[in-house]
Amino acid sequence: MRTTLCAVLLALLILPAGAQTLRGDYAEARTCSVYAGGCHYSGEYVTAGREALLFWHIREGSWNGVNLSGVSVLAAVVADNNLAEPSARRQSVIYVDARASKAQREAVAQLLSRHYAGVLGEVQAVKSIAIRYTQEERQITVDAPGVATLHLSRYPCKRCVQPHQVWYQPLTPVAGAEVASAKLAAYRDRRLGTVWQRSEENSAFVGEFELR
Repeated sequence: MRTTLCAVLLALLILPAGAQTLRGDYAEARTCSVYAGGCHYSGEYVTAGREALLFWHIREGSWNGVNLSGVSVLAAVVADNNLAEPSARRQSVIYVDARASKAQREAVAQLLSRHYAGVLGEVQAVKSIAIRYTQEERQITVDAPGVATLHLSRYPCKRCVQPHQVWYQPLTPVAGAEVASAKLAAYRDRRLGTVWQRSEENSAFVGEFELR
């Protein structure tokens, strides 16, 4: 009993200050179909899939003592190869909702850089922009005027997707990940040297995230 109590107290002492579980909604869209027939997948693998938009809406949680509840953040990623390739050299820009304070913006940038360094690669900039996020039934919308747009639609049920035709996994750990149809996915900021737009394809994932 005494040993167990000592172990618990020690764990509390070494826990990083401000550490707390963060939870929220996640969405990503890529420039390739994540759910498709085999021939379609093979044809795209070497020519597409080098760009992605990643979105997090933090419902609750803090990082380094900064409350991040309600903060939305978007990351644009571009690589020299398909993002499914671990060796692909990546660059990214992080966009934080303009309603976030300076402390929140800095905290969320540090959070993403720590947990998703391999996904984001070299972060070129952290920008403050207006981000509007809505989720109504199966429809998910992320709108950052002049920068990016995501209009995603969940399938009515998970059985609507044949598992053997899902060729990719989300770029970050996601709980209950589901394939979604991207009615529109677009990136318009030239900061990464490329702009792109895709529509009406199964190029997205949605789900929930949890970070400790």
